[in-house]
Amino acid sequence: MSEESDSEEAITIMILGNSQVGKTSFILRFVENTFQSTYLSTVGIDFKVKNINLGDKEYKLILYDTAGQERYKSLAPNLIKKACGIILVYDITNKSSFDSIPEIMEKVKEEKGNNFPMVLVGNKIDLEQRREIEKEKGELLAEKNGIDFYEVSNKEGINIQEAGLAIVHKILEKRRKDSIVETERSSKVSSLTYYSKYSNVDNDSSGRHRCCF
Repeated sequence: MSEESDSEEAITIMILGNSQVGKTSFILRFVENTFQSTYLSTVGIDFKVKNINLGDKEYKLILYDTAGQERYKSLAPNLIKKACGIILVYDITNKSSFDSIPEIMEKVKEEKGNNFPMVLVGNKIDLEQRREIEKEKGELLAEKNGIDFYEVSNKEGINIQEAGLAIVHKILEKRRKDSIVETERSSKVSSLTYYSKYSNVDNDSSGRHRCCF
């Protein structure tokens, strides 16, 4: 992997969800616009990189693909700590994959807080005839948690770019808000320091308070 240029800003995104929901396929479609019909189970952790331009700035997206098998779930919390945002994926033809999403959300919130950028994705809408989870359920879960929701098809490339870019915009918006808060905090600290330095209150010889400048 080449080193980042000075103008390149890195954004780390985690893809979480049960095994076989299409996490790897989502990344391949988003990054390379390809689809593999043969299922290949991710072992441990893998990642791919996608460079994008938004406005006049270049961003380096690092998308981490996590294995959904139970024995690898212990790896996820360590990576969640490093993530800038999370894409949660379930399979609309598999009820258990959807039922596991609230638990994953809670783990993310435990590590990153309630306002951490997340996007919920319901995959495999090309298999509509096998649907087990209605779109409204996905919408309701997303609305309840204040996050964006997309139904997608890795196979047909439907809504993949939209969902991927949605998490990027969420991350950048959070960075903008955090920057404003930090600027305001620094301004308050500077003001207090100035006041403390130049506005100490002392008593004069008569016992009356006076300001020392």
